[in-house]
Amino acid sequence: MAITVTGRKTSVTPALKDYVDEKIGRALEVFDRATMDAEVVLRAEKNPANPNGAICEVTVRAKGAVIRVAEADPDMYAAIDSASDKVERQLRKYKTKIV
Repeated sequence: MAITVTGRKTSVTPALKDYVDEKIGRALEVFDRATMDAEVVLRAEKNPANPNGAICEVTVRAKGAVIRVAEADPDMYAAIDSASDKVERQLRKYKTKIV
């Protein structure tokens, strides 16, 4: 299970990378496959009309499925939390379909 973290229009600090590894890694443990890859893109939008400037996009490639989640929030850590919750729900749903 590999998690790739990239940043667009923002820098990815080691603290952010560790937080993403912890949260998304815990969400991926629901589905016990070693052949999963997760790509996390952290973006910062500087539009004053958009109050939710921190965006976290997660793409999980499991065997036979692609699960994609995008969450926006004013705080990057809150966006990561919301995205990890959504990924976990979608992986549980996919797992029950397979079983």
